[in-house]
Amino acid sequence: MNSPPKTIQLRNGWTTQIYFECDDFLLADKPSGIPVHETKDPKRVDFTRLLQDHLQIPELRTVNRLDLGTSGIVLLGKNKSKNTELDLLLKKAEKTYLFICIGIPPWKEHRLECFLKEGNKQVNLVRSGGKKAITEFTILHSDQKENLSFGLAKILTGRRHQIRVMLSSLGFPILGDTLYGEKTKEEKRMYLHAFRFSFTDFLGQKQMVETEIPNDWKKRMVLLSRISLTN
Repeated sequence: MNSPPKTIQLRNGWTTQIYFECDDFLLADKPSGIPVHETKDPKRVDFTRLLQDHLQIPELRTVNRLDLGTSGIVLLGKNKSKNTELDLLLKKAEKTYLFICIGIPPWKEHRLECFLKEGNKQVNLVRSGGKKAITEFTILHSDQKENLSFGLAKILTGRRHQIRVMLSSLGFPILGDTLYGEKTKEEKRMYLHAFRFSFTDFLGQKQMVETEIPNDWKKRMVLLSRISLTN
């Protein structure tokens, strides 16, 4: 049984929770709206360096990347000697995201396999020349009045913008995603959250880290307060 998450107040008003920690790595909750790691602008604050400074871990490294608007579980390595092992742990881990999308899909479950190719600012579906991407989608709740749906996306490959591109291609873009969805700035965030991370640790033990539904999602889609994601 995992211990309760530890809440940490970072500089610049950011807050995070550490869900799992051992000698070699940790799993923490990145807020929406902050870069996960250092950008081209060295003066811009980022999640990894804020956590690095707070925990006083000079070699803290981002193993998996989340987009600026995406919140949720990030894997961070604590020493360079384990970089190769952590990359393999990430590759074998099972990663599931929560999302709110615009529209009501005609399906409850859908598996999408396609090829994605990197562009300058966005990723495109292509017939050839891209990398294979696979995601399994499950719709948990739909609100006809708001024309919104809430669901899970289990990624079987780790491509940039994978979930965002796929849902947009299906006609149900993620709420608040101005790159692949509506170009409005009305929403306060993009509603994509790295929710569950299941993995085998370096001792061979099966582990699963899971977050709550973010509180700001419950304010945006009121009926989410009644939904339990507990297995």
